[in-house]
Amino acid sequence: MIYLDNSSTTKPDKKAVDAVIFAMDCFGNPSSPHGMGTKAQLMLSNARKNISSALKCNESEIFFTSGGSESNNTLILGLARKNSKRAKRIITTDSEHPSVEEPVALLEKEGFEVIRLSTKGGAIELDELREALSKKTSLVTIMHANNETGALYDIAKIREAIDESESGAYFHSDCVQSFMKTNVNFTKYCDCASFSAHKIGGIKGCGGLFLRKDIKLEPLIRGGGQEKGFRSGTENMPGIMAFSAAVSVWHESKKERNAHISTLKKLLIETLKEKMGDGVVINTPFDSVCTVLNFSVPGIKSETIINALSAEEIYVSASSACSARAKENRVLSAFGLPKELSESALRVGISYSNTEEEILVFCQKLEEITKKLLKTNN
Repeated sequence: MIYLDNSSTTKPDKKAVDAVIFAMDCFGNPSSPHGMGTKAQLMLSNARKNISSALKCNESEIFFTSGGSESNNTLILGLARKNSKRAKRIITTDSEHPSVEEPVALLEKEGFEVIRLSTKGGAIELDELREALSKKTSLVTIMHANNETGALYDIAKIREAIDESESGAYFHSDCVQSFMKTNVNFTKYCDCASFSAHKIGGIKGCGGLFLRKDIKLEPLIRGGGQEKGFRSGTENMPGIMAFSAAVSVWHESKKERNAHISTLKKLLIETLKEKMGDGVVINTPFDSVCTVLNFSVPGIKSETIINALSAEEIYVSASSACSARAKENRVLSAFGLPKELSESALRVGISYSNTEEEILVFCQKLEEITKKLLKTNN
């Protein structure tokens, strides 16, 4: 098996799996007052401390959720509604993840003005952002790394533009794809941000958010008062412990891991061009996260290639798993791809566990499959 769909989800790290087993053995509820509950509460506190240390923020600014989608919904709806009496303009982009676009669209129905900045070519025009910013702006929500194309957006310059505007707008960023994978620390520039465990070797069903300690929001989920009343529900201790372990492993070898992934991405691009020439079009811009490469094989539908590769136990995707059932790829259209390239686009998600040999085998198999399919079509 060659697994190259790491942007959708990653294989759990061994230390993360060990942490799950440990948490299952210590199965107490962190809210219980007895010894088993106290032990679980200490584990929870240590996990929060560990993740906040990696992100260089205060541990009181880290909250655990069920994943990136919940984090995005909680922060976007909370921040927009908190500021609604003062301002009702939201600035976002035309290629955000559905868990950002859909709550923004909901707010738009509630009467908020929404400005969607163009991301054509994988870049944001800062002048367009500056023009949109005003005293009417309550929230700017712009992702750090695009989940479909890998395009990186400069959150430092976005922060600078917001501050220069004196709009008082909050800045939220969906950092699910960039979390631990760049040298940019989003807690330095964002008022709040969302991230997820299963993109870095943790397990599904667990994520987190960073919320600057001076910002108070109404909770999206109410009930038991967990997470200091901000997110009710008994904590997912196996998921949280696995998340903490995955962060530790990545943080300890971040430079080496990201360098390895970047080397594999460079090899992938060079080998695709060498083997397929004009038969492949690289869609990912130069300024992109190291883990994602999007390219098109004109003349062959994405689904056809994915099925053929899957038969060889090679796994890639055509788009975000959360957008896979959509009739049209909204993100690639916003990126500026014509229909032919959008319909033939593939997304390769590279992990630290992938090897050069896997990349070369993938390119070889893709070349063989492409030649066969094009010959059949002709």
